[in-house]
Amino acid sequence: MENSNLRRKTFRKHERLKLRKDILRVYKNGQSIQSDWFVILYIKNELSYSRFAISVKRKFGKAVKRNKLKRWIRESIRNNKELIPCGFDYLIIVRKKLSEEFNTLSYEEFSKKFLSTFERVNDEENSEAFN
Repeated sequence: MENSNLRRKTFRKHERLKLRKDILRVYKNGQSIQSDWFVILYIKNELSYSRFAISVKRKFGKAVKRNKLKRWIRESIRNNKELIPCGFDYLIIVRKKLSEEFNTLSYEEFSKKFLSTFERVNDEENSEAFN
Protein backbone atom coordinates (compact mmCIF):
# COMPACT_ATOMS: atom_id res chain seq x y z
CA MET A 1 0.00 0.00 0.00
CA GLU A 2 2.70 2.47 0.96
CA ASN A 3 4.79 1.62 -2.10
CA SER A 4 1.93 2.61 -4.44
CA ASN A 5 1.55 5.90 -2.56
CA LEU A 6 5.25 6.64 -3.11
CA ARG A 7 4.94 5.97 -6.83
CA ARG A 8 2.26 8.63 -7.23
CA LYS A 9 4.51 11.16 -5.50
CA THR A 10 7.35 10.95 -8.02
CA PHE A 11 8.19 13.41 -10.76
CA ARG A 12 8.88 11.14 -13.70
CA LYS A 13 10.88 11.91 -16.83
CA HIS A 14 7.85 11.71 -19.10
CA GLU A 15 6.29 14.52 -17.04
CA ARG A 16 9.03 16.92 -18.08
CA LEU A 17 8.57 19.14 -21.08
CA LYS A 18 11.99 19.04 -22.74
CA LEU A 19 11.69 19.31 -26.51
CA ARG A 20 12.12 22.78 -27.97
CA LYS A 21 9.16 22.33 -30.32
CA ASP A 22 6.87 21.45 -27.41
CA ILE A 23 8.02 24.43 -25.34
CA LEU A 24 7.59 26.77 -28.33
CA ARG A 25 4.08 25.40 -28.92
CA VAL A 26 3.13 26.29 -25.34
CA TYR A 27 4.85 29.68 -25.59
CA LYS A 28 3.20 30.69 -28.87
CA ASN A 29 -0.25 29.11 -28.56
CA GLY A 30 -0.82 28.71 -24.84
CA GLN A 31 -3.02 30.68 -22.51
CA SER A 32 -1.45 32.47 -19.58
CA ILE A 33 -2.12 33.03 -15.91
CA GLN A 34 -0.07 35.72 -14.20
CA SER A 35 0.72 36.43 -10.59
CA ASP A 36 3.30 38.61 -8.87
CA TRP A 37 5.85 35.80 -8.91
CA PHE A 38 4.97 33.62 -11.91
CA VAL A 39 3.63 33.51 -15.40
CA ILE A 40 2.19 30.09 -16.18
CA LEU A 41 1.56 29.32 -19.82
CA TYR A 42 -0.51 26.24 -20.51
CA ILE A 43 -2.05 24.38 -23.40
CA LYS A 44 -4.05 21.18 -23.56
CA ASN A 45 -2.11 18.09 -24.58
CA GLU A 46 -3.54 14.77 -25.73
CA LEU A 47 -2.08 12.87 -22.78
CA SER A 48 -3.57 11.64 -19.51
CA TYR A 49 -0.89 13.46 -17.51
CA SER A 50 0.62 16.94 -17.43
CA ARG A 51 4.12 17.95 -18.46
CA PHE A 52 6.13 20.82 -17.00
CA ALA A 53 8.97 23.11 -18.05
CA ILE A 54 10.54 25.70 -15.76
CA SER A 55 12.24 28.88 -16.92
CA VAL A 56 14.34 31.03 -14.58
CA LYS A 57 16.39 33.86 -16.06
CA ARG A 58 19.91 34.67 -14.93
CA LYS A 59 18.69 37.99 -13.58
CA PHE A 60 16.98 36.02 -10.82
CA GLY A 61 20.28 35.42 -9.09
CA LYS A 62 23.29 33.15 -9.00
CA ALA A 63 23.06 29.51 -10.03
CA VAL A 64 22.66 28.27 -6.46
CA LYS A 65 19.58 30.45 -5.96
CA ARG A 66 18.08 29.55 -9.36
CA ASN A 67 18.60 25.83 -8.78
CA LYS A 68 17.06 26.01 -5.31
CA LEU A 69 14.00 27.69 -6.77
CA LYS A 70 13.67 25.01 -9.47
CA ARG A 71 13.95 22.29 -6.82
CA TRP A 72 11.19 23.97 -4.80
CA ILE A 73 8.95 24.20 -7.88
CA ARG A 74 9.48 20.53 -8.78
CA GLU A 75 8.89 19.50 -5.17
CA SER A 76 5.65 21.49 -5.03
CA ILE A 77 4.47 19.82 -8.22
CA ARG A 78 5.53 16.38 -7.06
CA ASN A 79 3.76 16.63 -3.70
CA ASN A 80 0.57 18.22 -5.02
CA LYS A 81 -0.15 16.56 -8.36
CA GLU A 82 -3.77 16.02 -7.40
CA LEU A 83 -4.29 19.82 -7.13
CA ILE A 84 -2.86 20.55 -10.58
CA PRO A 85 -5.18 20.02 -13.56
CA CYS A 86 -4.15 17.02 -15.70
CA GLY A 87 -3.77 16.87 -19.45
CA PHE A 88 -1.85 20.13 -19.95
CA ASP A 89 1.63 21.20 -20.92
CA TYR A 90 2.84 23.93 -18.55
CA LEU A 91 5.63 26.45 -18.98
CA ILE A 92 6.40 28.11 -15.64
CA ILE A 93 8.23 31.40 -16.02
CA VAL A 94 9.56 33.00 -12.84
CA ARG A 95 9.37 36.76 -12.47
CA LYS A 96 12.10 38.97 -11.04
CA LYS A 97 9.94 40.12 -8.14
CA LEU A 98 10.24 36.67 -6.56
CA SER A 99 14.04 37.01 -6.42
CA GLU A 100 13.71 40.01 -4.11
CA GLU A 101 11.57 38.05 -1.64
CA PHE A 102 13.03 34.58 -2.15
CA ASN A 103 15.69 34.72 0.59
CA THR A 104 13.11 35.48 3.30
CA LEU A 105 10.51 32.92 2.17
CA SER A 106 9.87 29.53 3.67
CA TYR A 107 9.10 26.57 1.43
CA GLU A 108 5.55 26.35 2.82
CA GLU A 109 4.76 29.99 1.95
CA PHE A 110 6.24 29.56 -1.49
CA SER A 111 4.35 26.35 -2.19
CA LYS A 112 1.03 27.82 -1.08
CA LYS A 113 1.38 30.83 -3.39
CA PHE A 114 2.63 28.66 -6.27
CA LEU A 115 -0.31 26.25 -6.01
CA SER A 116 -2.84 29.08 -5.75
CA THR A 117 -1.73 30.12 -9.24
CA PHE A 118 -2.63 26.65 -10.52
CA GLU A 119 -6.09 26.96 -8.95
CA ARG A 120 -6.62 29.89 -11.29
CA VAL A 121 -5.72 27.63 -14.24
CA ASN A 122 -8.47 25.28 -13.15
CA ASP A 123 -10.94 28.17 -12.83
CA GLU A 124 -10.06 29.47 -16.31
CA GLU A 125 -10.67 26.05 -17.85
CA ASN A 126 -14.01 25.66 -16.10
CA SER A 127 -15.17 29.10 -17.22
CA GLU A 128 -14.23 28.30 -20.84
CA ALA A 129 -16.30 25.12 -20.72
CA PHE A 130 -19.41 27.18 -19.99
CA ASN A 131 -18.80 29.78 -22.74
